[in-house]
This record gives sequence, structure tokens and C-alpha cells, in this order.
Amino acid sequence: MRQPTLKELRRFVEVEGWEDKDAKSGKSKGDHHRYVFTTPAGERLYTRISHGKDEIRSPKLFATILKDQLCIDEEQFWNAVDNGVKPKRPMPESIEERVGIDAKLARNLVNKVGMAEKDLVGLTQADAVKIWHDWLSSKQGPSAP
Repeated sequence: MRQPTLKELRRFVEVEGWEDKDAKSGKSKGDHHRYVFTTPAGERLYTRISHGKDEIRSPKLFATILKDQLCIDEEQFWNAVDNGVKPKRPMPESIEERVGIDAKLARNLVNKVGMAEKDLVGLTQADAVKIWHDWLSSKQGPSAP
């Protein structure tokens, strides 16, 4: 595994458009720059990069930074650094998927309707509301004339 220099890490965050929180606030905090990035799916990512010029000597540390902070693979990292190509990040299929199910509705579907939590994964808010309304209708019995 090729080990990046700190300059290459800074190149990556510049290519992808990460926000330098220290530059925005106008003050330097300690010996690292702090960066934040919001993915197209709405996830907030954070990383820190030292002010130094050395390389990251630990392959394990670099692997952790890729996986846990930048949330990309090594190929995407080097393609951004060497070629200026932003990583392809997954886009939600719809806004509903990004928002998820309302917590109270999810709790009712599990506790009252009897759905398993694993069955809520992938449900849109609209689908969850339909299941809840169908369950409520079945509890009320036939409607009076």
C-alpha cells in the first residue's frame, strides 16, 4: 500500500471540497487542520490533517483514515490525489430514503403492529404510514353507516 504524505491528504480534501473548519473560523487549533464534508446522502464526515509535511508511516493508520474518516477506498483516494477526480459517493434514491421513518411511527410499528426492527430497514415514510393506517383500520372493524 502506497503511503500518502500529509500534502497528499490535503490535496484529497481540496479535490473533494471538504471545508477547512480552521480556515473558516480564522484560527488555528493545535497541530492539525480539521475538515468536515457532507456526502450527497447527508452523512457528515470529519477528518484531521497535521500541519506537518511527513508521510503517514503506518499502513494501518492510513487504512483506518480511508475507511472511518474519508469513507472511500484506496483507489478512489489516489485517483483524487493524482488525477483530480472526486470519489463517486452513493446518492439516495429519494429524499424519503434520506429522511427515514419517524421515530414514533417506527416504535408503533414494532410495539403495536408487531413488525420486526429488521423489517423497517428500507421502508419509506409513505410505506410505513400506509402499514400503520391499514393496521389502525383493521382494529376499528367495519365502519358504521
